[in-house]
Amino acid sequence: MLNVEDWAEIRRLHRGEGVPIKEIARRLGVARNTVRSALASDRPPKYERAPRGSVADAYEPQIRALLAEWPRMPAPVVASRIGWPYSLSPLKKRLAVIRPEYVGIDPVERVTYEPGQLTQCDLWFPEPRIPVAAGQERVLPVLVMTLAFSRFLTATMIPSRQAGDILAGMWALIAGLGRVTRALLWDRESAIGGTGRVTVPAAAFAGTLATQIRLAPPRDPEFKGMVERNNQYLETSFLPGRRFTSPADFNTQLGEWLVQANARTVRSIAGRPVDLLETDYRSMLALPPLDPPTGLNLRVRLGRDYYVRVDTCDYSVDPRVIGRFVDVTASPQQVTVACEGQVVACHTRSWAKQAVVTDPAHAATAAQMRGDPPPHRRSHRHAAGAAGLRRPVRRRFHQPSNESEHHVTTTATLRLSAAPADGLPSMIAYLTRVLKTPTIGAFWEELADQARDENWSHEEYLAALLQRQVADRESKGSIMRIRTAHFPAVKTLEDFNLDHLPSLRRDLLAHLATGTFVAKAENVILLGPPGLGKTHLAIGLGVKAAHAGYSVLFDTASNWITRLAAAHHAGRLEAELKKIRRYKLIIIDEVGYIPFDQDAANLFFQLIASRYEQGSVLVTSNLPFGRWGETFSDDVVAAAMIDRLVHHAEVLTLTGDSYRTRQRRDLLAKENRTNRR
Repeated sequence: MLNVEDWAEIRRLHRGEGVPIKEIARRLGVARNTVRSALASDRPPKYERAPRGSVADAYEPQIRALLAEWPRMPAPVVASRIGWPYSLSPLKKRLAVIRPEYVGIDPVERVTYEPGQLTQCDLWFPEPRIPVAAGQERVLPVLVMTLAFSRFLTATMIPSRQAGDILAGMWALIAGLGRVTRALLWDRESAIGGTGRVTVPAAAFAGTLATQIRLAPPRDPEFKGMVERNNQYLETSFLPGRRFTSPADFNTQLGEWLVQANARTVRSIAGRPVDLLETDYRSMLALPPLDPPTGLNLRVRLGRDYYVRVDTCDYSVDPRVIGRFVDVTASPQQVTVACEGQVVACHTRSWAKQAVVTDPAHAATAAQMRGDPPPHRRSHRHAAGAAGLRRPVRRRFHQPSNESEHHVTTTATLRLSAAPADGLPSMIAYLTRVLKTPTIGAFWEELADQARDENWSHEEYLAALLQRQVADRESKGSIMRIRTAHFPAVKTLEDFNLDHLPSLRRDLLAHLATGTFVAKAENVILLGPPGLGKTHLAIGLGVKAAHAGYSVLFDTASNWITRLAAAHHAGRLEAELKKIRRYKLIIIDEVGYIPFDQDAANLFFQLIASRYEQGSVLVTSNLPFGRWGETFSDDVVAAAMIDRLVHHAEVLTLTGDSYRTRQRRDLLAKENRTNRR
């Protein structure tokens, strides 16, 4: 093939210097026809390999027919529908080329930002771990906000991704500017709008500022590309060469760097953000006189353990308010606890995990209260000693104290506090409500009397109490699981007459009744003609699984298809399949009685595929596997479905006379005997 240099030389010699074709061929050592071709072409020569074709060419009409109806059909499903015999790679390449013709193209428009209209917000997670306590470092989020018109950049590190902390960081940055834009753009951050709707705290925050929070479409980072690029800018221009000793040090260094960052010239706006900020500012909304609701807020009843938990950290509270409701407010800097409008604790917030923050004054008050036990405690100890109930020695653990500052420890700490003033029974009643152990609350006194009469040890009394609670909870849990399984009728394996089915292996049925197949995500298929009790056996196995603690859901094949079709038409098929995957066992009854079209077969295949090696399926059918293609109108889909079902499955083929027919025959025989008499 002629290279570009020879092509250019041929054209120069012939057209520039008038050298004949024969002479050019002699000088360059090429054929005269090659010289003529070079002179006739209007562009440099380029090597192009002749297309060899693909194994997907023969299947393209079938692929296009499927995509015309199901534009987003996954490649494995397409392969099963067209009988694809090769690996998926060539098929995926062909789908990548032709799928856009059916899905459609989503072009974007250039956006022009007006002053004071929009702020893009995002969380950035810098890689360096920040020291937050002795021996503990964390990767902390940084809230980044960019004004769309001026490109003015603000950012601050916050303690967590909870709504209160994010909103507190937003308010700190907005208050620093002095005004707020008419809209705040967020992605689907869970605390702001993870479900596709703005959360209640975020809506209250925006309503107070008279602005609105807009949510970007899912999986579309370009929708807020400005702040995404600023995250990268922070990553490459701020972090290198820096070390941080604390979150406060990080924010200090970040604030100093942002002054320089906002003074740089941004090419897209042909100016500096700090210069355009004034134009942005004049069109922004003024801030309200009242601050918006921010921070973490909760209301709890203070227990004997006189600590409240905020973001995995425990903070001490004045033990004199034990048993009363307290209101906890936590900003990124401070944790305040109030009881009936009076502040009973105030701590600097710890950004560590599992930290315990203790005020020495609270520890001293608790020690003073423990020094004089209430009369009811003395009488209770005396009664227990008289009954002979052995009591362990109560050990006092060392309580660290520091008069100059609160003590913070990041390890698990055992804290002892004073008993409540209203007596031990009321405290136990309260604790059992908090722990959601009503059986303990109902029977602890009865078992305590029995323990004293029979001289039980503490361990024996505790074991008996917990055993009563567990037994009651398991019983109620089984009833609830059976109720939510939606069985048409509750039938048990014990009620099934095995004598009428000699073909059914008793040992295999007993093994399935243990529910181990559910734990291993294995399947069970019951095949046989109508009237043999397949539905009874399926319900009985489902009841056994519910008693074993597994969630079960029962329905007929036609109802399963109706449910999936409704979800598909509503655009939430994936969410529905995910919801069904939460059940450890699903029962599909009466497969084969009603034929399905190809759309229904495709939905049914997706249901089975989503359960493959993830959860158990119990199927009953009156047809052998060889005839499932008749039910699903497609032998390929039926084969793929059966392959996934039987891979990890027990298949029980039942034979015999119909129970209903046999019962009717026995009834007629009885009537005949009666008539003869």
